[in-house]
Amino acid sequence: TPRMIGAFRGPLFANNPPVEAIAGSTCSLVRTRHGHVYYFGKHRTVGEATMRPTLVDALANNGHVVTAVGAGSTTVFCCTTNGVTVSWGHGNHGELGYGKGENKSSSKPKFVNGLDSCLVTDVACGMAHTLFMIRNEDEEDAKALKKVATLELEEVAQFIEEVKSRKIAKDAEEDAEPPKKKSRGKAKKN
Repeated sequence: TPRMIGAFRGPLFANNPPVEAIAGSTCSLVRTRHGHVYYFGKHRTVGEATMRPTLVDALANNGHVVTAVGAGSTTVFCCTTNGVTVSWGHGNHGELGYGKGENKSSSKPKFVNGLDSCLVTDVACGMAHTLFMIRNEDEEDAKALKKVATLELEEVAQFIEEVKSRKIAKDAEEDAEPPKKKSRGKAKKN
């Protein structure tokens, strides 16, 4: 049954009402008119859940105005008017965007350096991936976009072929091995 979250109707939100709600697998985000983000739920496998909407103060207290938010399976993203994108959560496949050689998870908001100065207009998070819509309206946007790695259609086709060949090799390896008998309990003695 749908229920109203009373916290968003209180005096704190009289001049800064919620304008967007995003639901991830285990957490939710609410963005307000003035670009503040409230988080509740759980994105980590350990620790307590945040049961009440809580201000993401790392952004609000540093003057960031959030314009786009996203939540995935275990990831959270916030993108701001001044070209800053932060993420946190657990991203086994690099979906947090920290880059090669960097941690794949963060319990607190961390800058996504690969999107530095890019004005993200929308973000969508899924299982093992994140997609960004990045503004490209002027020379400054074009300059920021040049720093972002691109994925060409040929690279996607090559990746698909690599995955297929790995699967074929794995299937052939499994076919070559004789099936192992599973034992159930102790063997009988004669």
